Amino acid sequence: MLVENLNSFYQWNSGHLLENRTRGAFAEWLVHRSLGLSGEFREEWAPVDATYNGTTIEIKSAAYEQSWPQEKPSSIVFSMRQKVSDLYVFCLMRGHTPEDLNHWDFWVVPTEKLPNQQTISLNPLKALLGDPVSFAELKPVIEAQCATARR
Repeated sequence: MLVENLNSFYQWNSGHLLENRTRGAFAEWLVHRSLGLSGEFREEWAPVDATYNGTTIEIKSAAYEQSWPQEKPSSIVFSMRQKVSDLYVFCLMRGHTPEDLNHWDFWVVPTEKLPNQQTISLNPLKALLGDPVSFAELKPVIEAQCATARR
């Protein structure tokens, strides 16, 4: 006997895109889609989040708004613990609608240019990388960085 509607499980398990776990996977999915990567499934504990034209990519996400009640927006801090990839993509979601691509900002950086620390907050990230790029600009920026980011 098989489950009749597997999509109902997907909705039940991952339907709330503001939850940290789901938002992180959604950010990875966005980067994969921008690059035209179409793996059937996400590998939860893979050593890297994506490989594009031989360049390995770590994808990190953060958001001001969370799925729980807040008195003020969250401070933005990205983890940079592993540093095994050639490139990092930092994804920041603004607002309450993660499915709106206009609510996402992206920064792309070769791992070697990141400071030697385990986290980076938004202002130092902006000081290092400047203004973010939009989803529409993401693929060409990643492609340009891939040309110089191989470890």
